[in-house]
Amino acid sequence: METNEEKIRTLLLYGKLLLECNFDLAEIRSEMYHVMGQMDLHHLSIFMTQTSLMLIDNTTDNVKMIKIDTYAYNFEKISHIHELVVALTLKKMTLQEFYTALLAVDQKNYAFSIPTQVFHAGIICGAMYSLINGWSMLVLASFLLGSFGYFCFLTFQRYLKIKLFTIFLYSILITLCSMICVRSFELPNTFALILSCMMPLFPGATLVNAIRAGINGDYIVSLSQGVEAINTALMLGLPVAFLLTITL
Repeated sequence: METNEEKIRTLLLYGKLLLECNFDLAEIRSEMYHVMGQMDLHHLSIFMTQTSLMLIDNTTDNVKMIKIDTYAYNFEKISHIHELVVALTLKKMTLQEFYTALLAVDQKNYAFSIPTQVFHAGIICGAMYSLINGWSMLVLASFLLGSFGYFCFLTFQRYLKIKLFTIFLYSILITLCSMICVRSFELPNTFALILSCMMPLFPGATLVNAIRAGINGDYIVSLSQGVEAINTALMLGLPVAFLLTITL
């Protein structure tokens, strides 16, 4: 028979994995209450921010907390977690097996390989350029520049570990390379090339999640995600504005 401590430990790990995957907070809360029902833990309340998850015992006021260090979209990991929850609900695995399986999911890297990420970033950039300026050979230039820039971004991120600073460096690199390409090959539109190559890091999904969190009443998360989206937009836009201004 599992103890309450083991159940709470499992719940914290489960919630941590979902938060690290940038899953919607309302969905996380709903999923966690579902699992808590399976564990017969109806006396707990959940409090979440983007960097922490807390379980509060309503009978004793004891608090158990786990820290969220990193978060990024990972839908494959979410699908594996949901499969485990279904197996737990159908009594196909015990709580200990569920916890062990969650640990395995946590330790496994579900990210695409770097060449795959770089290639698809280039496709996003090329597609965006075709939407802005129509189809031309410059779509290929946008694809190549976007792929090169995103590879540099992943390299920066591996060594610097500061996301906003790596975004800032990415923006500087893309802007300088675009200006060099335009002047060297007499390309018609610098800004369209720059804008299309910013798309892989554009914080659209973060902004949408911030709005959803605000609508659902999670104002702390909404504020933090909104600030993150604004900071990302500033790190992308300020180098472009500065470099284009001093060269015109």
